[in-house]
Amino acid sequence: MISLWWSFTLTAIGVTGLILVYRSQSLIGPCIGLAVQALWIAYTIATRQWWFLASAFAYGGANIYGLTKRRKAADRCTPST
Repeated sequence: MISLWWSFTLTAIGVTGLILVYRSQSLIGPCIGLAVQALWIAYTIATRQWWFLASAFAYGGANIYGLTKRRKAADRCTPST
């Protein structure tokens, strides 16, 4: 059985990603958010707690949305030659 500290560690990584999403305009926050969702999916499979899949896909979708919005905003700010 996987110990409880995995849940806390994954949650801490996810919260770190969220903080970086709101505190900076770089892509690192959403990228951390996507990476931690892959870890949550692995955790879901390992523990057979299938309801975590719904949250992993929801948060992953939100991070993908954030990445696309940031890229579009960056493209608008970049002068074309």
